[in-house]
Amino acid sequence: MDDALSTARVLVEIQEEERRAIARELHDRLGQSLAVLKLLLGEAMNSPLDRTRYTLGEAQSLVNEMMSLARELSLELRPKMLDDLGLLPALLYLFESFTARTHVAVKFEHYGLHKKFPPETGLAAYRIVKAELENVAAFAGVAEARVLAWSDRRVLSVRIEDRGYGFDPGVIPADRLCGINGMRGRALVAGGGLTILSAPGQGTVVTAELPLALKPKKEPGD
Repeated sequence: MDDALSTARVLVEIQEEERRAIARELHDRLGQSLAVLKLLLGEAMNSPLDRTRYTLGEAQSLVNEMMSLARELSLELRPKMLDDLGLLPALLYLFESFTARTHVAVKFEHYGLHKKFPPETGLAAYRIVKAELENVAAFAGVAEARVLAWSDRRVLSVRIEDRGYGFDPGVIPADRLCGINGMRGRALVAGGGLTILSAPGQGTVVTAELPLALKPKKEPGD
C-alpha cells in the first residue's frame, strides 16, 4: 500500500508540474500574442485601406503562430498522435517540431518500435525523451542530440545523448532538478528506472528502461 501511495504521489507531483508549465505558456506566450493581436485589429480599424491590408497581414501571421502554439500545448496535455498512431510516429513528429523550434538537430536510431506499447509505457518514454531534449536545448550548448530507442519482449529503452557542457550528477543544478525529477518520476510510475551519466565538459547520457509488463509483487512469506 505504501508503495502504491508513493507512486500515486509522484504521479500527482509530475502532473501538477506539467500543468504549471502549460499555465506559464498560456499566460506568457499566448496571452502576449492575444494582446498584440488586439492592438493590430484596433489599428486596422482606424487606418487607411493600404495600411489596413499590411496590418491585417501581420495579424494573420500572428494567428498562425497562435495556432501552432495551441497545437504544442495540446501535445503537452496529451500527445494524440501517440494514442492514434503509436510511439514511433509521435517521436518522429516530436523531433521535427523540436528542431524547427530550437534549431537543435536530433539524430534518431531505433529498432523494435513498430508495435503497440502499453499506454503508460509509451507515454513515459515520450515524456522522458521530450523532457531531456528540452534540457539539451536549454543547457547543453550543442547543435545536435542523439536519441536511441529499442525494445524486446520485456523492456522498452530510450537513451538521449549530447556532447555538451555536462554537469556533476551528484550536485544537480537547481534549474535542471525539476526536469530530472520529472523524468525519474515518469520512469518510476511506469515501473522502470532512469540513469544519468554526465560530467562537466563531457556531455550527458540519460537512459530509461521501462518494463512492458509490471512484475507482480511478492506476498510476505513467498
